[in-house]
Amino acid sequence: MILFETVPSLKEAKVEAEIAEEYGYDYWISFSCLSENIICEGTPIAECATTFAKGYPHLKMIGVNCTKPEYITGLIHKIKENCDIPIGVYPNSGEEYDAVKKVWFGKQSALSFEQYAYNYMKSGASAVGGCCTTVAKHVEEVVRAKKRFSEEQK
Repeated sequence: MILFETVPSLKEAKVEAEIAEEYGYDYWISFSCLSENIICEGTPIAECATTFAKGYPHLKMIGVNCTKPEYITGLIHKIKENCDIPIGVYPNSGEEYDAVKKVWFGKQSALSFEQYAYNYMKSGASAVGGCCTTVAKHVEEVVRAKKRFSEEQK
């Protein structure tokens, strides 16, 4: 499995996908989100999702990374409207990251990471993780959110 993380442009994502497809590697692509609807240097999320909906059999997941927590649920819905590829969310423990200026803005909400993870699962995310050290800091919270979500699905 190959992870192409925080891909900066749709053109680069296509090149990486075509290489992985040519060699038969399973992979996922994680996009950096710049706003509620835009990823990849100005490309709408729906266009990116549609691009990868067909013709990329080895693509196993689309990742959503580096954006305001309140945008993520909308992005999940937009991706799901355009393709059925699983979605992984890497929410940076609720901190907003400006991918253009490359700066952190700090906490955007008083919600716990557990609540973020639960909200993303409820919205249709296939997996919830985190960037860099976020995973290590919040593993227990994600596990609790997954347990809560699973119990509600019964």
